[in-house]
Amino acid sequence: MTTDTAPTAASLLQLNDDVLALIVRQLNVFQQYEIGRLNRRLESIVQMLWRTRVRNVVLQDEMFRRSVCNSRHFLAFILALAPHMERLSCHQLDVRRLRVLSSHTLESIQSLEWLGDGNRRGRVRFVDEDVRLLRRVFPNLRRLKLRGCQITGKYLCDLEHLSELCLDDCQFLESQHFRDLFRQLKLRKFDIMEDCDEVNCCDLADLQLCPTLEHIKIADYHLCMESDITQQLLRLPRLQKLSIYSKNFVFDVLSRIARPSSPPGSARLIEAFRFSGILHDYGRFFRELGNLRQLSRLELHGQAEEEEGGQLQCLEDQVLRQLASQLRELTELHLCGYQLESPLGLLEFVINCRQLRVLDITRSRCHGESFVWSCIAILTKQRWRSQPLELWIRHSDINQEIVHSPRCLDNIKLIKIDAKQIGPNMDYTSGVLKFSFVR
Repeated sequence: MTTDTAPTAASLLQLNDDVLALIVRQLNVFQQYEIGRLNRRLESIVQMLWRTRVRNVVLQDEMFRRSVCNSRHFLAFILALAPHMERLSCHQLDVRRLRVLSSHTLESIQSLEWLGDGNRRGRVRFVDEDVRLLRRVFPNLRRLKLRGCQITGKYLCDLEHLSELCLDDCQFLESQHFRDLFRQLKLRKFDIMEDCDEVNCCDLADLQLCPTLEHIKIADYHLCMESDITQQLLRLPRLQKLSIYSKNFVFDVLSRIARPSSPPGSARLIEAFRFSGILHDYGRFFRELGNLRQLSRLELHGQAEEEEGGQLQCLEDQVLRQLASQLRELTELHLCGYQLESPLGLLEFVINCRQLRVLDITRSRCHGESFVWSCIAILTKQRWRSQPLELWIRHSDINQEIVHSPRCLDNIKLIKIDAKQIGPNMDYTSGVLKFSFVR
């Protein structure tokens, strides 16, 4: 007896284009290119996806290890993809693949991230000559992020269209090259927060030569060089955001910004401040914050102390009362992830800050529902209020069912409670002081 052993499953090409497109979308961009080479129908589906969905492309070395991808094959892949790309991100990619493009021009790419490995040696290092290559290959580059590259910064000033520059963990940068960089480029954002360490950090004394800067991210040791650049930063005409990473000198950094030595009126006014991390002297920290009298938004994110068994840091009523008496212009207060001594210190902000619109106590412990009832009692006496106070109680010790209580519903014109559950926010890097300036 004979049996038919031929496959009975439908061929992939028997599926309609919509189903094929759904399957192809599950592949990475190099696999899509590979499958598109099989026949014209698959190629047209890949091209359709690239025209509508490929703008931001991520390339990783492991994508090319699974198949034999020589230089000619890689070049053909990039040239096929290039017309559709605007942003290219390379993660741990062998720099020799980038050098294959040296005689070609990819004009559509405006943003490039090169996240390399600073431990590479020999010809696989990303060095100064590779920066010169970027100018030839990506002539319209507006945004550049380099990580783990062994460059001195010598040729960065040649990237004439650059408006955003980020240099992370580039251990061989030399201060002498930053003068030309700041003088020749019209940068809007400059990020060197994670450039190196306290010993090898660059002197940014020429930073004032770039008046177009709007957002700067640096570390505290950049402020502590022989030339103090604090006053130069505060006098930049377009500065909107200043982020400073500080591990050991939080108080010193805050005092330099909050109490500038320049004459009144010459420095930019600070309208918002944010900090996330663990401090062991909140009294001193709040005293410095009290100098920012024009502050309209204050955002503090506490973290649990591992040495204390994961307990939240406690804020005393006295320091909160003092701060509330000084920052009367606040419209938003975010006090997240703290244990309060009692509700009284926090209630002082409701009393003193006449323009307060948002009070955020996410992840904080403020002694339960009694805090809400005290808020309502205070708000009923504030006849000047034209809109309700927003109280965010997410993941706090206040029962979220309080939003349905008759007392809260009766006072909806005074207080609006937000108890929506949220996931962990990973945006708040520990130890970063972020200042926002009046535009």
